[in-house]
Amino acid sequence: MFRPLPLYLALRNFTSGSDNRLVSFISLLAILGLVLGVALLILVASVMNGFDREMESRILGAVPHIRLFSKTGIEHEDELRQLVAGHDNVTAVMPFTRLEGMLTSRGKTRPVEVMGIEPSLSEPFIGQFVADGLMSALTEQPGGVLLATVVAAKLSVGAGDRVTLLLPSHDEVGAMQQAPVVAAFTVLGTFVTHTTLDQSLVLVNLSQASRLGGSGTLPQGMQVRVTDLFNARQTGFELLAMLPDGFHFSDWLQTHGNLFQAIKMSRNLVSLLVFLIVAIAVFNVISMLMMTVIDKRAEIAILKTQGASRAEIVLMFLAQGFLIGVFGAGLGVVLGVIGALNVTDIAKALEGLIGRQLLNSEIYPIDYLPSVLAWGDVAMIVAVALALNFLATLYPAFRAANTRPAEVLRYE
Repeated sequence: MFRPLPLYLALRNFTSGSDNRLVSFISLLAILGLVLGVALLILVASVMNGFDREMESRILGAVPHIRLFSKTGIEHEDELRQLVAGHDNVTAVMPFTRLEGMLTSRGKTRPVEVMGIEPSLSEPFIGQFVADGLMSALTEQPGGVLLATVVAAKLSVGAGDRVTLLLPSHDEVGAMQQAPVVAAFTVLGTFVTHTTLDQSLVLVNLSQASRLGGSGTLPQGMQVRVTDLFNARQTGFELLAMLPDGFHFSDWLQTHGNLFQAIKMSRNLVSLLVFLIVAIAVFNVISMLMMTVIDKRAEIAILKTQGASRAEIVLMFLAQGFLIGVFGAGLGVVLGVIGALNVTDIAKALEGLIGRQLLNSEIYPIDYLPSVLAWGDVAMIVAVALALNFLATLYPAFRAANTRPAEVLRYE
């Protein structure tokens, strides 16, 4: 079967290696560098994609996109809720009352954020992280409370235990008083969001929270979910124009915008650093091919004396560099994809092995390592690696083509 001479020789050089151990060692390092660079870049891109997904689905799933507040409480809540829900960008609305206080049990104390919710309307909000049975219990038992897992663990309490909530009290004009408001609750169960909310969040019935907050039965505000996250602020202003005077709002960009920007910046910086690793690994191919050119000068000279053209010599080394790039990038893709698909489980196994948590929700926005493999990213990484590899082979290929047979074979 006919095989082009440059491709045939490139394949032989690639598979047979070199009798020179130094050349073989440098070749191995060049290929391993390319493999690790591509694998790491795929893994990092997948982890950053995971953080993007968790930011939208989990972090912003537990945090309302918009909060509408009224200092005096919301009167005619049903009518206003329906008015807000009629906005084109709004998908769900729920009244709430938010309080800050201290939760105590058996001599242990924990600062908490008390969120009064309407269980029947909570599913698009924090309710998606709570079992249906617990939400039903919160409706049926107004004196019950649901604790985030970390809060329950810090207080060493579980379902059926009693806890005491201490809240600052206010007089009629809103001035804080010295004597706190004290209320006892029964723990109905726990929930977990795997976000920073697990450090402090406590859920109670809306009516109970409103009474403790001093607004009677009136909720403090309304939580709103929107379709277009990045249009939340404009939506907030449009909702204020629809509502009576006395309302103000906050959006997720105010509360978590810095986190979103930090994730985006970290993704760009880490990707750049790993891309430089790939670039360095690819430039190792130059060293490898230059060593090959030096090692096989006599063979190149013989080929030229037998009629091999300059173009054929160039194509031979370009083909050899291409084979190195394809092999290194292909093996890197296999390792990177396997790592991206299993990095969450690997991180959990590593946590169990070392006995400590890698991501703590007291510091990080989530308490586990997410990963989302995007094949578009894989294709782009492979394309960039092969393009850099091709550029790296140009100089050695033309250097080999400039070999002068008479000078090389003079002493052979």
